[in-house]
Amino acid sequence: MVIKKLLFLLFLLFYYFNSIAQNSFYDDIHLMDYQRTRQLLYDSNEAINNSFLIRSNSSFQFLQSKLKGTTKDIIQFVNFNFDQQNNSLLPISFNDGNMYPARGWQERYSVGVNLKLLFFDINYQPEKLTVQNLTQEYYPGNTGDGNFMFKYFGMVANNIDNFRQFGYDRIEETTLGQSRVGIKFKYIAAGLSNENIWWGPGKRNALLFTNNAPGFLHAFLQTKKPIKTKIGNFEFNAIYGELGNVDYTHPDDSIMRTIWSGAIQEKFMNTRNIQAFTINWNPKWMNNFYIGYSFSQQSYKEDSLFFTKKIPSEKNKMTLGAVMFRYVMPRDHAEFYAEIGQPDRTATPGSFFNDTVKTGFVFGVTKLTKFKSNKSYLRLNVEMAQLQLYNPKDMFYPGWAFVGGLPNSWYTSDIIKQGYTNQGQILGAPIGPGSNSQSIAFSWNKGFNKIGLFFERLVHNSDFYHYAYLTGLLGYSRADAYWVDLNGGVEVQFMPYKNILIAGTYQNTNAMNYRWVKNVNDISVDKFADPGIDSDKYNSQFNFSVKFLFNGPR
Repeated sequence: MVIKKLLFLLFLLFYYFNSIAQNSFYDDIHLMDYQRTRQLLYDSNEAINNSFLIRSNSSFQFLQSKLKGTTKDIIQFVNFNFDQQNNSLLPISFNDGNMYPARGWQERYSVGVNLKLLFFDINYQPEKLTVQNLTQEYYPGNTGDGNFMFKYFGMVANNIDNFRQFGYDRIEETTLGQSRVGIKFKYIAAGLSNENIWWGPGKRNALLFTNNAPGFLHAFLQTKKPIKTKIGNFEFNAIYGELGNVDYTHPDDSIMRTIWSGAIQEKFMNTRNIQAFTINWNPKWMNNFYIGYSFSQQSYKEDSLFFTKKIPSEKNKMTLGAVMFRYVMPRDHAEFYAEIGQPDRTATPGSFFNDTVKTGFVFGVTKLTKFKSNKSYLRLNVEMAQLQLYNPKDMFYPGWAFVGGLPNSWYTSDIIKQGYTNQGQILGAPIGPGSNSQSIAFSWNKGFNKIGLFFERLVHNSDFYHYAYLTGLLGYSRADAYWVDLNGGVEVQFMPYKNILIAGTYQNTNAMNYRWVKNVNDISVDKFADPGIDSDKYNSQFNFSVKFLFNGPR
C-alpha cells in the first residue's frame, strides 16, 4: 500500500512539473465541503447541524474542533499551505483568494497557528505571494467599431475595478492572510479578522461574498455554532470592514486614451467601508431545511454610517441583497440549494415583483451514491448561475439609447466607481457582471481521496455585449460574437499520510470570441459557426496544492 502511494505521488509530481498549467486549492472554505459531504452521507448528522450558508477559516476551525473533541486544547490548529498556479495564456482566476488574474506562474505560502487562551481566539496565518505576471496579449477591442472602447469604458471599466492585469512587473507581497484575533464563548465569537468569507449555498458562485478576492480587514460578530431556540436553530455573521483600492491603471487605458481620453472617468481613491450581515434559520419542524438572508452595503468612508452617524442616502451608497435556502436529504444523500438576489437594493419579498426588478440567482443540486462497502461514493454536482439582466432595456438610459450603457449590471456602480470589489477583484460571484454559468462536476471519493471531472460553460457579460452590438431594436444584437468560455478539467486529491493533503487540477479553456470580438475572413452567414481568426483563445491551467493540518479531517 505504501509503495502504491509513493508511486502515485511520483506520478502526480511528474505530471505537475511537465504540465503547462494549473487550479484547486485547499483553503479552509474548500475544506468545509468535506464537512458538508459528511452531513449528506448521514455521518454524524446529529453533530453536523450547520447550514453551510456561512463559510470561512474560522467557521471551519470552530466546527472541526467540535467534531474532533479538541475545543479545550490550547493549540487548536497548526497548518502549512503551499499553492501554485500557472496560466499558459489567459488570466483565468476563480475563487483563489489573494492570487491574481495573471498569465504565468504564481506561488502562495502560508503558515498558521490557532490558539485558544481562556476565551481568547488567536489565529495567525499570514500569506506570502509571488506572481510572475507575464505580459498579456495586446487587445485592441473591436477595431471595426471605433466606438467599441468608448462603450466598454462607459458601461464597464468606469464603473468597476475588475482587472485582468495588475501592472507588468513581477509581484511579491505578504499579507495578514486568514489571520484573526477575538473572543469566543459557547455560541458567539467576535473580533477583528482579515479572512475570506463565503455567504450562500453555492459551491462555485455566491452573490454577495466568495473567496474570489483577497480577504479584507473587518470587525465581526458571528455564531460559533447554531443557537438553539424554541422555533429552531439560528446562525448569523455581521461585519464592518474596509475595502482596498488598486494602485494600477486599467490595462486598456492606453488604448482608450489614443481614441478619446475624455471617456476615462477619474475614480475617487477614497477609502471604502462595507457593512454586511447574514442570518439563517433552521425551523424546528423542518430539521433539514435552512433559509437565509444576506445584505451588504458599501460607501466611501466620509459617507459611512460609522463616521457620520447617519444612514447613507441612495445617492452615496451601493447596496446588494439576497435570500437563499438549502434543503438536505441525508437518507437520500442529496441536497438542493438556491440563492436569489438584487444588485441595487435590499432584497424583500415584494421587491422581486416590481417593474424594475433586476435579479440574479444561483441554483444547484448535489447527489451522492454510496458503494456497498460504504467506504467510497460517487458525487455529482450541477450548478447554474445567472447575473445577466432579464430585461435588456435596463442596460440603456431611458430615451437615450445611444449615449452610453447604463451601469445596472451586478457589481457595477456609477456611485462607487470601484464597484463591488476589493483590490481590483470581485467580492461576489467570480463570473462577473452580466455573466451566466452552467457547471457540472463528477467525482469518485473515498475519505479525502478524490478523482473528478469538471465542465463549465461561461458566458461573459452579456449585458455589455448586447449594448456594444446594438441593432435596430433595444436588446437585440449580432448573434455570433458572444464571449463564451468552455472549461473542462480533471482533479486529483489524496491523503498519503494523516493530516497531509495533496491536490492537483488541470483545466483547459477554449475562449471563443475572447472579449466579445470575432475576426473572420468573411462575415457572410455561412461563416456564422466558424472559429474566429485570432479571436478564439486557448488556455491551460494547472493548480497544485499541499496542505498539512494538525487536527485536520481524516
